[in-house]
Amino acid sequence: MSREGRRGNVPRSATTLIGRDQALPEIAALLRAHQLVTLSGVGGVGKTRLALAAAAEVDDRFPDGVWLVELAPVGEPDAVPDAIADALGITPQGHTPVIDTVADAVAGRRLLIVIDNCEHLLAASGSAIGQVLARSETPRVLATSREHLRVAGEAVMSVSPLALEGGVTSDAVTLFVQRAGTVRPGFGVFDERTATAVVEICETLDGLPLGIELAAARMAAMSATEVRDRLGDRFRLLTGPEYGPDRQLTLRHAVAWSFDLLDDAEREVMRTASVFAGGFDLPALCAVAETSDDVEALRLLDSLVRKSLVVAHHDPHRTRYSLFETIRTFAEETFAQVTDRGDARDRHATHFGREAAARWERWNGPGWRDQVDWVQAELANLRYAFRWSVDRGQVAVATDVAAHAALMGFSVELFETIGWAEALLEEAARADVRRLPRLYAAAGYACFVGRAEAATANAHRATELEGRAGYESCEPGYATFIEALGQVYSGNLDRYVELTGKIAALPGTSRAYAIAAYVDGLQAAGRLEQALELTEAAVEAARELGNPYWVAYTWWIVGLAWSKADPQRALEAWDEGVAHIGQHDIRFFEGFMARDAALLHTSDGQLETALTLFDSSIETFLRAGAVSQLIITLASLPALFERLGRPAVAGTLLGAMAREPASFHHVPTLSDLGERLRDALGEEQSERVAATGAGFDLPEAAAYAVHQIDVARSALAAAEERRGPAGLTAREAQVLGLVAEGATTREISERLFISAKTADNHIQHIYIKLGVTNRAAATRWALERPK
Repeated sequence: MSREGRRGNVPRSATTLIGRDQALPEIAALLRAHQLVTLSGVGGVGKTRLALAAAAEVDDRFPDGVWLVELAPVGEPDAVPDAIADALGITPQGHTPVIDTVADAVAGRRLLIVIDNCEHLLAASGSAIGQVLARSETPRVLATSREHLRVAGEAVMSVSPLALEGGVTSDAVTLFVQRAGTVRPGFGVFDERTATAVVEICETLDGLPLGIELAAARMAAMSATEVRDRLGDRFRLLTGPEYGPDRQLTLRHAVAWSFDLLDDAEREVMRTASVFAGGFDLPALCAVAETSDDVEALRLLDSLVRKSLVVAHHDPHRTRYSLFETIRTFAEETFAQVTDRGDARDRHATHFGREAAARWERWNGPGWRDQVDWVQAELANLRYAFRWSVDRGQVAVATDVAAHAALMGFSVELFETIGWAEALLEEAARADVRRLPRLYAAAGYACFVGRAEAATANAHRATELEGRAGYESCEPGYATFIEALGQVYSGNLDRYVELTGKIAALPGTSRAYAIAAYVDGLQAAGRLEQALELTEAAVEAARELGNPYWVAYTWWIVGLAWSKADPQRALEAWDEGVAHIGQHDIRFFEGFMARDAALLHTSDGQLETALTLFDSSIETFLRAGAVSQLIITLASLPALFERLGRPAVAGTLLGAMAREPASFHHVPTLSDLGERLRDALGEEQSERVAATGAGFDLPEAAAYAVHQIDVARSALAAAEERRGPAGLTAREAQVLGLVAEGATTREISERLFISAKTADNHIQHIYIKLGVTNRAAATRWALERPK
């Protein structure tokens, strides 16, 4: 979900779509009737722009989001599933093929996936899309490609160039005039000579939007007549009897003409820019170009942006640049004609390896957000740098990329990077690279994706190499911490407690995560008093270091520990954690905190709150494709529905979870619950609802649970409104009664097992509903109202 609450990652366009009024409803209709719709057409015809506009038009039909997967920066067929998973925020699962994990994660979900630029990976794209759609009829895919994907059930819509009919009123001329007006305000076809020239420019370019925009950008320094004449010269030079009316050739001529008008320095920048995958910033461009004159580089970029050859993407903190894929491909080809691109690729890989290592040094502190933002923005470049350096045998560079991308990327769920580290281990060990311990530590994070035993072994190897001469390790204790995570994911709780206790006693920054991990181990092992004694120290250590990720981690674990002794303290910790997560956009712990708080509210009878939190947890784990955590969450729900007096729903979910043996390991109370449900429902109905649940796959079970949560919440809300005076809910009526007794906010929270913040929110809602402004007035209302 975006930070604004809109699900998905499709950007909003800043420009008006021209000439596609009829296409948009047609695409919408095709998406209703078909799972896969492919927009096909030549490069530069506007497929991407049309796909994004169509996605924006229909996004209200897809409550689970509209998601963009950009394949242009993906160079290898086997990276297509990873690119899709990364774009959707889906977590790989153990040794399961990534595309199977994606298919499971999106099955049954009402979402639209826009997959852009499939043509250079046609077979891989078609295979991935086919596997996703074969798993469920609900998701939809809108693809763009220069040719169709040949997937069963595919609907293909050809995207034509803009209409030329109508002269100065045509769609093509309208686009030219609008874009020219952005570089020369006030431009228009106000005289016959200009009008004729603009019409002829659009006709020469065969109505191709990208070519028209390139030509319109030249209006900043040229007249329409001059653009027409120079463009015409280039086309006459390049067009001979051997060429037919090939629109792809027309576009290449338009791009070539734009290159002809550049000076040597601008052309060199374009060639350098073509090396990047998915965009670049100014420092990266300077590094690959081997220049320290960033002022001159910025001047050249500014000139190229004004000529519509480079696209600038602005955010509050920095500017990134990118090339349209057609232009990037052309620049790359001209690069190959004048020099060996290998040297530039080497510099590209070296830069990203060096930059990843430098940013890792700043990751573990207040600068965490800046560093992980960089990893997310540069993922395509990091992927390309890794693969290039591996192919070139540059193992040290590949290690720098893989190790540091994974050591930072795990915290924002970029689990693809962990796979890079694992894949490189054997070769890096043979080469005995300096940062080998960091690579082993990074591979240790595979415990998060279902490879706990291998992860534990790799992290342990990192600890063995730590401190040896000739090696550069992580900070003292960090590899041991990762090994401890692998141990607990492997079910070795005693070893987890032993290792975390060891590093919690170390001085330095490791205390920021080690004390919290030790608290986790102690509370899980039943040593609750020891755990609670360390909770304040854990929070203090995490705050002192200032890494927002470890602060969130600590609040989650502190809440877990207190949930077994003082529910009020647990809820306060999780309130702090949720606020911190929202402030720093840390999604890793969302589902964990929501589920654990829901369990606490279930046991304490706060059923409406528990429903809301379970709903949030399910949505989070579905979005991330975190199958194991989703199973635990769904297995925890039957007890809540039993307490709600809905035994049939509880039995159905129990039947669904019976298909997942791990659910009984993680939620051992399920067996006792089954016996109670049989008593409540009777043998025949109990078997019937269990059989219904057993027929659900995991996405269907999740969808059923979400629906039943909505039903139960609506029923609770209706009942509370019927019972409460003056429109007060049942909970608010309870709070009002305690206010009338003179209870403080703290006393209310303790007596009702809610946080102080929640109690205060209830009091404020009561004031609004009663039309009063203070406790005294609310108390008078409560004492004077008719019984």
